[in-house]
Amino acid sequence: MDYSAALMRDTWFQSLPETMRQALLQAGECRTLAAGQCLFARGMAFDGIYAVVQGLLAIRGVDEAGRGVMLTLLGPGQWLGEIALIDGLSRTHDSWAQEDSRLWHIPPAALHDMLQKSPQWWRWFALLVTHKIRYLFVEMEQTMLLDARQRLLRRLWVLAGNSRMVKISQEDLGSMLSLSRQTVNQNLRQLEREGHIRLHYRQIEVVTVPALG
Repeated sequence: MDYSAALMRDTWFQSLPETMRQALLQAGECRTLAAGQCLFARGMAFDGIYAVVQGLLAIRGVDEAGRGVMLTLLGPGQWLGEIALIDGLSRTHDSWAQEDSRLWHIPPAALHDMLQKSPQWWRWFALLVTHKIRYLFVEMEQTMLLDARQRLLRRLWVLAGNSRMVKISQEDLGSMLSLSRQTVNQNLRQLEREGHIRLHYRQIEVVTVPALG
């Protein structure tokens, strides 16, 4: 499998100096996860960074009642695990394979050796974190300014990407958007009637991109 082609789908990886891209490819190793298998859990020690090459990973947290909550889904080309690389602390959330997946894994020893030899590369990992922080601020703003239907539309489009398919249950989608399953179901049915989406078992197909206004 051409791992470099999958990784090049990510704008952060595309922007890296060629020497750093090659170093990440040479230092990495393939890891496979079966659907439902945990990659890492909150509180675990740092074990390197990962990029999704094939499949889908779910990032989950736990609310005050002890219930699992869906935070986001990561598809091919997306990286995770860099927070613990920056601050040296434990994992912040749980990561599970939503389906059978392949990952590109850069172990801690390889990362530390790489950054010791080329300390200027720290800036690129910091940029990976700040890209996600910018996205989170936008999400917070949209949560406060948009109604449930608009938020649902926006998140579906982001999750669908180029595939136009979102593999997620209505329960998890509601958890991700802080909406009840009933509210999600009502809005999805309306969107389907309007021809914007098609509903499948645990999947949502994005057909058109309606205006958010």
